[in-house]
Amino acid sequence: HFGLQYLTDRFLKRSEEEMQEIEALAAGLKAWATWNTTATLQECREACGGKGYLSENRIDALKNDTDIYTTFEGDNTVLLQLVAKSRLTEFKQEFSNMNMLTIVNYLAGQAKTSITEMNPIAVRNTDEEHLLDPEFQLSAFRYRERDILTSAAKRLKRHIESGMDSFDAFNVCQHHLVMVSQAYVERILLEEFRTQIERVTDAGCRAVLKKLCDLFALSQIDKNKGWYLEQGYMEGVKTKAIRKLVNQLCWDIRQDAVPLVDAFNIPDKLLSAPIASQ
Repeated sequence: HFGLQYLTDRFLKRSEEEMQEIEALAAGLKAWATWNTTATLQECREACGGKGYLSENRIDALKNDTDIYTTFEGDNTVLLQLVAKSRLTEFKQEFSNMNMLTIVNYLAGQAKTSITEMNPIAVRNTDEEHLLDPEFQLSAFRYRERDILTSAAKRLKRHIESGMDSFDAFNVCQHHLVMVSQAYVERILLEEFRTQIERVTDAGCRAVLKKLCDLFALSQIDKNKGWYLEQGYMEGVKTKAIRKLVNQLCWDIRQDAVPLVDAFNIPDKLLSAPIASQ
């Protein structure tokens, strides 16, 4: 929701120079949202057992209505290729416009990351306060996005310099480029989630949203823990602590599940399923 709200605001206030970035963001959010919808409905269906398969409980209708959107109005994988091209273009422009001072600052930033985020203490830090720190979560998302983007650019450059056609090079690197797009969208979602939480004045509502945001951030890190382990950004003891905290957050949030659904103010007639009234 917050990501789509951000996209709408960007579009309404757009300038000509921003259109390529906005189009790429729209493509990425469409792919992420529809894949997430499909996965969520499947999870709900299985969680309800056999009752989730009954037409009277309406999950089947939702699956039928939404599944097509993973390819309708743009195939999701193709849309992520568009996002990746946009990100690579921005990456190329960023470096082509660099002067010596900018390069020095960039290298200093890389060195700072190694010192502050990838030192022997940080990669093994399992303290709950650290894992729930928005700065740690955002830094992990940003590091992953930047590293995958840099790696993809290097791979494409290497293939093209070896004589491969640019079209073939792009296809060879497609899996890597899809990861570029996913990391980009997830970083945007987390940033906007945090931004909106800061604007909430009600303490109770803010606390619940903070838990949801922590769950989103840590579940994504847990989902990509193999990558973080390969890069040396975390060690196994830290990823285990994150998985444990994800489970704890799910347990804590369960008491807010009904109020959160009620907050959407979905009309009762649309919830007219036996399983929803039990």
